[in-house]
Amino acid sequence: MDREERVSIVQAIFGCEPAEAAQLTDNLRFSTVEPASTIAFQGDESRDCQFVVAGAVSLHALGSEGQYTQVATIEPGEVFGAFPDVTTHTVEAVAQEAVELLVIGTAQLRELARNHASIATGLAALYAGQLSNVLGRLAARVTLTAKGRVYSELLARAAADGRIAPMPVVSALAVQAQTSRETASRAISQLERRGVMERGDTHWQITSVRMLEDMIL
Repeated sequence: MDREERVSIVQAIFGCEPAEAAQLTDNLRFSTVEPASTIAFQGDESRDCQFVVAGAVSLHALGSEGQYTQVATIEPGEVFGAFPDVTTHTVEAVAQEAVELLVIGTAQLRELARNHASIATGLAALYAGQLSNVLGRLAARVTLTAKGRVYSELLARAAADGRIAPMPVVSALAVQAQTSRETASRAISQLERRGVMERGDTHWQITSVRMLEDMIL
């Protein structure tokens, strides 16, 4: 990824002017992470903000009895880490797949936000959007069945014409829906049997968005 591309990505994430995106880019470092690698351990010091450019990062919390609970999934254009102050990781961050990150020190980002209103506004919008997503998934966890959560995730991935591309990895979809791979696979098979979804060579196609919506229970 060259600098021009990074500037464009930063501008898209923050919604700031090109000059400010360029300045922010100069303070960012590019990082890649292999699938299933741990990016941050729960309890370790957190001194950076990480912006996901490609791939997805799972945030897991380790309970008192040694079990992990999925808290959230951080996807392209989203952020995790410490802001506005250095703190401790309250969750473990693990790469679901190959991940590309733009990383900046917490103190550096705080200073840039203080000096550039558009960067501060972009950060506020970014965090507000993620909070809304997390609350939505928590509500789904409480109110929807396991199959309903799978259908909700599929609906969220579908374009306006019902096309889902790239094709989801069923195990990753199950993690996001907080259910087992077997349950997710059965839910998808049910959609196919009822003619609600078709699998192609390069994408999945929702043939009836209305029927899918009615199945989210």
